[in-house]
Amino acid sequence: MPSENVTLQELKKMVDTGTNYTLIDVRQTHELVHGMIPTAKHVALPEIPNALELPPVKFEKKYGFKKPGKNENLIFYCRTGGRSHTAAVIARQKGFNAQNFVGGVYAWSAIDKNVKKY
Repeated sequence: MPSENVTLQELKKMVDTGTNYTLIDVRQTHELVHGMIPTAKHVALPEIPNALELPPVKFEKKYGFKKPGKNENLIFYCRTGGRSHTAAVIARQKGFNAQNFVGGVYAWSAIDKNVKKY
């Protein structure tokens, strides 16, 4: 099993190479105006426990992307890493291979002008 955390360098390499992963932004919808990391999908933290319990068809209908399988590489991020840590813990408790992107938008904004630190 991989480490609980993903670094900026590791995530950048995954985004650049198209590595097989699902990246989920757990911030609130109103925070998305500050930009999202490329390839990211959105499921706000309060929805994570129930979202991960949905059958794949209902998950995809509600969130607009394929539900990650339990053995797939699932990465969460938020503004600085606190909420995404919580999401990763919840996902791991439900049997998912989940990691937290430490630093979140704060860290990513240093390498991507489309994502703003706030």
